Amino acid sequence: MPLQDELYKSLLDESKLYREKVSTIWLQKFTLLGAVIAFAVAQNQIATGKSPELIRAAILALPAIAVLLDIKLGEFGIHANVIDHFIKRHFRESAVIPEWESTNWGNSADKSDYMLIRIRSILTVAVTVVPTCIIVLLAALALKTLPAFSGQLYAMPVAYCFCGIYIIGGFASIPLILFRR
Repeated sequence: MPLQDELYKSLLDESKLYREKVSTIWLQKFTLLGAVIAFAVAQNQIATGKSPELIRAAILALPAIAVLLDIKLGEFGIHANVIDHFIKRHFRESAVIPEWESTNWGNSADKSDYMLIRIRSILTVAVTVVPTCIIVLLAALALKTLPAFSGQLYAMPVAYCFCGIYIIGGFASIPLILFRR
């Protein structure tokens, strides 16, 4: 039994570690957002430089990095979910552990727990998707103001379309990632 207790503690610690990484990546995204804002403010001095292709690439890299951070957040959520499902399956001798793991992932019979978990998941997706959309919109605005950008008419419509699809995709992922049964 002591080996099983150690395994349980180790799995619980790993699941906790993955959840903590979510807030770390969220802070990275705000740093990225600050970089976009700082770039937009300084853009007038940079736009007259000799390498507009480099400036465009830097602007386009910001939304790409934000999306990659979101993908990493999804990976952390899936991994924590897998750990918790493993704990639920292999520690059935305890009545509390499987019940907690079910409650934690929205499978509780208690309607108030179920509702709180749904709200938590919606908030998690919102604070992941909305900053990425802000970064995309700011990048499109920065691209649009560059004098040498030939696609400036399309920058904002593409950004709006991306954000719409991204928001829908983010909320569609809730049952697939956060509430896998």
